Amino acid sequence: MNIRKYIDLRLIGIVGSCLLIISQFSSWYSGLSLINMYLIMTSVAIEDSFLYLFPLISGCICFIGTFLVLYKLEYKLNSVIINFIGLGFFLIFIFEFVPMEFPYIGSAEIGFYFAVIGALLILLDILNVLKLDNILKEGS
Repeated sequence: MNIRKYIDLRLIGIVGSCLLIISQFSSWYSGLSLINMYLIMTSVAIEDSFLYLFPLISGCICFIGTFLVLYKLEYKLNSVIINFIGLGFFLIFIFEFVPMEFPYIGSAEIGFYFAVIGALLILLDILNVLKLDNILKEGS
């Protein structure tokens, strides 16, 4: 049974970037979403508050990168570069956010898991896009 007949594996990146965007509006800790944390931090420390928008920015960038390869296969290298930039934003967020919230990591809610799963799906999509040429040549 060949799964490629039923599911286009290039959609993994779209699902991953949508999960990153949804995670922005889902609860992370104590029932607060990142958008709520952003609004709270804006009134306290505006320079630190923009960190809470990085999963949304990362999801949008990766969505554009994944859409490029769906639009035209010749843009696959551009798509990979754009997805790496989007994942870079997410990694900056994770490296800054997780140490601050480490005591609460055991009580992480659905938004945290959406973000991690979304980032992993985008990484899998990057690997899939890089080997896409070989798959298409074998299929023809």
